[in-house]
Amino acid sequence: MLKLAWRNIWRNKGRSVITIAAVMFCVIFAVVLRSFQVGVWENMIHEIVGNNFGYLQIHEDGFWADQSLDRTMDLGVVNSEELLAVDGVDRLIPRMESFSLLYHGSNTKGSLVMGIDPAVELPGLQLDDILLEGRSFSRDDSVIVVSEGLAKYFNVGLGDTLLFMGQGYHGATAYGAFPIGGIARMTNPELNKQLVLMPFQKAQYMYNCTDRATTLVVAVDKDSDYEAVGAALKGSGVEGLEVLEWKELFPEIIQTIEVDMAGGRIFVTILYFIISFVLLGTVIMMVAERQREFGILVSIGMKKTKLAFVTLLENIMLIMGGAIVGMAVVKPVQFYFKYNPIDLSGQMKEAIEQYNFEPKLYTTTSFIINLNHGTIIFFIGVLVSLYAVVKIMKLNPIESMRS
Repeated sequence: MLKLAWRNIWRNKGRSVITIAAVMFCVIFAVVLRSFQVGVWENMIHEIVGNNFGYLQIHEDGFWADQSLDRTMDLGVVNSEELLAVDGVDRLIPRMESFSLLYHGSNTKGSLVMGIDPAVELPGLQLDDILLEGRSFSRDDSVIVVSEGLAKYFNVGLGDTLLFMGQGYHGATAYGAFPIGGIARMTNPELNKQLVLMPFQKAQYMYNCTDRATTLVVAVDKDSDYEAVGAALKGSGVEGLEVLEWKELFPEIIQTIEVDMAGGRIFVTILYFIISFVLLGTVIMMVAERQREFGILVSIGMKKTKLAFVTLLENIMLIMGGAIVGMAVVKPVQFYFKYNPIDLSGQMKEAIEQYNFEPKLYTTTSFIINLNHGTIIFFIGVLVSLYAVVKIMKLNPIESMRS
């Protein structure tokens, strides 16, 4: 029967090609739509979380709920060797993070101040890669690097001085004056509007937090699972410290992703309904064209069940072929837009930046999406193919041969 089904497929090449093409384009549309949606979020999580804040952070117990400098860690007490011994931990990155009011001339603005050591930082804060002009700073330097949006707000350039005023450890006044050594463009639009980077030791001194840090970012080995590393760190008995994953640090990102994914699933469901009717149309066309053939076969003694099975087998082979071709054809498209994203412009760019997202559309290269949607469309195709089975089982040979 398999051989008979294969021969029947190529008796009418035009109909077979139309059916394969219909399934192929259905798979391509579904995969491309979902790839862009998942790809945008993957890139956002990678750029904002992975490259800037880290997938895992360690704080003094209770710091993240309060975020007071009175809850900073004493680096002399933290057992760094024990933490670094956990499998999957590459390095620990100390940071001093707080807020400050900035002054220049008659302008003021609240800003996020981050004290870092560029030599050990994550990729998103390696200054040599993100500088628009000027230079980076070393551990003992006295200059700062400001984000592009902050420089535009104050209308400042290299060599200009910004004044800082805030609250430090145990209520001490945190103030300072630092010249601008560089201007950087951050991948995170929100950070690009308000971030100031300064040498870690200068930030410690300004906030009266000598030998202390607000955060230890855990840099995870490239091939390690951050969730497993986080569980191992929590189980290592770090007394007085809290180990938080990025999902706990930024629950609003998870909520936004879930809402967007729910909307995407609704859209894809509508697409599936359209796909179902497209495939049903090809099956109806096939049955209508072969009414006379079916009537003759039943009249000369072929059982309806066998005819229905052969016809179903034909459709399964056509649908499977179309799904496989679609999954293969769409793969280069995924890779192309993964590394050559669509750069939005105009009002759409401004609207997206207001939500602190990068105005670029990326795709994901995960084959799971191809497999999932290819499988779903295959089962949809098999389901609508039952129309042909029903028509064959109700077939009247005399009327079919007269049609």
